[in-house]
Amino acid sequence: MINTYVKNKNNVTFEICLDSVVDDSCSRFLLSLINDYEEGEWNFDKFNNYIMNTLAETALSKKEREALREEPYSLIKQSIANLNQKEGEVGEIFLYGIMKKYYDALPIVPKIFYKQNINDNAKGADSVHLTIENQECHLWLGESKFYTDITDAISKATKSIKDLLVKDKLNKEKSIITNINDLELYMEDKKDEVSEENINKIKKILRQETSIDELKNILHIPISIIYQCEITKQYNELSEEYKQEIAKFHQEKAKHAITKITNELNTVHKVEKIKFHIILFPVPDKEKIQCDFTKKLEIAK
Repeated sequence: MINTYVKNKNNVTFEICLDSVVDDSCSRFLLSLINDYEEGEWNFDKFNNYIMNTLAETALSKKEREALREEPYSLIKQSIANLNQKEGEVGEIFLYGIMKKYYDALPIVPKIFYKQNINDNAKGADSVHLTIENQECHLWLGESKFYTDITDAISKATKSIKDLLVKDKLNKEKSIITNINDLELYMEDKKDEVSEENINKIKKILRQETSIDELKNILHIPISIIYQCEITKQYNELSEEYKQEIAKFHQEKAKHAITKITNELNTVHKVEKIKFHIILFPVPDKEKIQCDFTKKLEIAK
């Protein structure tokens, strides 16, 4: 059975419509997720609550989250303090939640926290996570898009990934990971799951003097796209017909995304070693989601 790296397929927030490989390389994957409906309408409250519950994963460091664990209101307030309330941050927060809940990934760099607190103006990965596979560490550098048009989102995501996969940008990401120190804290927590040899291996790969070729051997790029979906607008329940329509559409768009990645990243050295994960999530109204998010932040302040 092919490992798609999705660990949790039951008891998750959003239903998995598809969890599959996209091409014969067995290194290009699709995770298709769908929200449910309630009283004849797409469940906006469920999505909004998911975003707010996930906020701390990307806006606070591990130490901050643990210090405020028993103070949920303070946790939310401190998380909001690190936001600039751009719509793109909904996409980043969503991706952090997906990585944690579906892939059992460790958020070793809370990206919104980093951007706001260390004044990093360089565009890099939207998410940074670590997963453990048979005691070996895998690094995930994510890209998130929250767009009206899915085709436009795929094009912009591909460009962002191409910009990321250059030596200077990858070395910058390595520097961020090692400077923030969340990696050390997580490795201490996971010492029963990862051998000392493999902990030292990931630390070596993250050194500036280590070739980025070694990084690419353990690198995954999750590409999360939330998009406004006409199919989703047309339904008022989570029917089998709706699921089948979404599954067909997502299969088409995932193949398009992988073809675009293959064509536009063909000059990237060792790109064939990198695993790409297309994560698609349809919504009926992008503007409403953004307005709801802004309102919830104002209420919680």
